[in-house]
Amino acid sequence: MIRSGRASLVVLSTDTEPASISEMLTLEPSEVGRKGAQLRSGRVREHHFWSLDVDSLDNTDEDQSGTRALRALLVRCGPALDRVGKLPPDCDARIWWSADSDSAQGGFVLPVDLTEKISALGLDVYATVFFDRGSEKVPST
Repeated sequence: MIRSGRASLVVLSTDTEPASISEMLTLEPSEVGRKGAQLRSGRVREHHFWSLDVDSLDNTDEDQSGTRALRALLVRCGPALDRVGKLPPDCDARIWWSADSDSAQGGFVLPVDLTEKISALGLDVYATVFFDRGSEKVPST
């Protein structure tokens, strides 16, 4: 079962500066990176990077869907609802969502109200589930 998750609204751009993205979206980012900056790997960043993040949130007794972080991100993105689609053409915006499962089989539900909110932003969601096999014994062959 999905136990927790993280979510981010990410904008990559070739020309539009991160400060301009903040102004256009009327949102303050969690992190920005400028094109041309050197990364820890030694590579040089090829795009400007702008990200609004919701750190890991565990499920609650009321909501076991595993979508708590995604919901929190959509609430934080509320002021940008009609602005994301108006970003300049050099901007690529998307939602990244990852979740942690407490078993080797993870599943989640995207309730209709949540998919409607995602649709209103007009963004694709890139999702990943990380599985924890824990102490399960894997049969040998």
